[in-house]
Amino acid sequence: MKRILILLSFLAISCQSNSGEMSRQAGQASNELMNGLEAMHHVRFAEARALFLEGIEKDPNCASCYLNLGNAEQDRVLRREYLETALSMAKKGHPETKIMEASVNWINGEGGRFDAHPDLYKKYKGDKFLAAGAYRYLQFNDQIEEGRELLVEAGARLNAGHLYNLLAYSYFWNAENDEEYDKGLQYIEKYIELNPNEANAYDSLAEFHLNKGEFDLAIENYQLAFEVDPEFEWATRNLALAKYQEKMSSEDAKVMNWTSESEEARNAFNIGMWQLYNLEWEQAGQSFSSAIELDESFALAYAMRARTNYFLQNQGKVAEDLDIAVSMSINASPEEKKMIMALSNDNNLGTNSFNQVVERLVRKYPDSSFLRFESIFATINDIGPDMILRRGKDLIEMNPNFTPALNIMGYAYLQKDNLDLAKATFQEQVRRQSGKANPYDSLGDYYLAENNNEMALRYFEQSSMMGLKASESKVDSLKALIESVD
Repeated sequence: MKRILILLSFLAISCQSNSGEMSRQAGQASNELMNGLEAMHHVRFAEARALFLEGIEKDPNCASCYLNLGNAEQDRVLRREYLETALSMAKKGHPETKIMEASVNWINGEGGRFDAHPDLYKKYKGDKFLAAGAYRYLQFNDQIEEGRELLVEAGARLNAGHLYNLLAYSYFWNAENDEEYDKGLQYIEKYIELNPNEANAYDSLAEFHLNKGEFDLAIENYQLAFEVDPEFEWATRNLALAKYQEKMSSEDAKVMNWTSESEEARNAFNIGMWQLYNLEWEQAGQSFSSAIELDESFALAYAMRARTNYFLQNQGKVAEDLDIAVSMSINASPEEKKMIMALSNDNNLGTNSFNQVVERLVRKYPDSSFLRFESIFATINDIGPDMILRRGKDLIEMNPNFTPALNIMGYAYLQKDNLDLAKATFQEQVRRQSGKANPYDSLGDYYLAENNNEMALRYFEQSSMMGLKASESKVDSLKALIESVD
């Protein structure tokens, strides 16, 4: 996740106008803007958002605060609002307005987010933030070497640690072999030298080691990041993730493996399970079909495709796939056979045996994120909100990347009428899965519970635009309701 979010931090810009820096439209909120920008460039997004909001409260005309609040926000609904607000307040002819125009064009699918940066950086060579944006433009246009040259020169001249961090990731993201990947290390070390009190520097070093499978060094540096700044939002999460990955790589991991001789089929199956948990039924069905094409004897893939057809209300296909799964179960493990037979019996007899099978399996394989989630997902109507929250928190603590658990936890909070925690949980999932539709739909449900139909509509429209069909009917109903009230 950090790899994706770190891309967002380098568009931000400071409010200074001396020493070759571009001036900003900050008004009376210069200090708040500058502090927020510094936080954002070191990937402290929550702190940055708070500072930009503080700047807006101090000076509601701080157009640059809105611009960079949009840059620090992963929620696409809020980001659009902030960027459009920034452009509506922008001063005509001001150089920063070009960035606002490019940002709004980009969020509307027209042009690139960093299109204005290269020309502005040529004019304001003392602006380390424009340098980062100019690099991003080059990277997105497959000019990696030119971008690296820019960062090497700007980093040395401007003495900016975040530029070296970006330079390191240019190797991490684009390396074709270990030797190329290792070239990034020297730049992380330079980042640490320049910013020894920034947790992100040690977090980046930890990620370098984690990707190489050097778990001890990764954990050591994640712990150091936490010690440097316990409030750093990645510290606890990445430390837990490194420990989980270390355990999963060991022979002691208690995980249920899928029975297929094809690694590609297992990978397609895992993608399908992830899509299933994100309520992407059509995509999940396609992924399970891909797994079956790669391995026609993959019994559990037929069973899980049957589940997606059940959610799609294709009952005829459910029975067909379950019949095949049962006939193929001779090729499955005993545990998979139990799952298949339980699903078949539940479909044919109206029983609830699959939930019971999952409950037993998760005790046998406690390190399996999929089974842990199934103990919530498959039993959601049986265990109650308190148990959902307990199991969800345990799963997220074990594997922080298993974000669909946040979705179910959010609804559990709604069921308990704890609207504040429901919103915070849904918002966290939106920010960590900003490219998925279902989290936006869930946040829309929260706003419905709050009787805020306008905000609910915006989130349902976003999820509908991203392909979630369940949101389409909500959009139509809310529009009709809002029109009738008006």
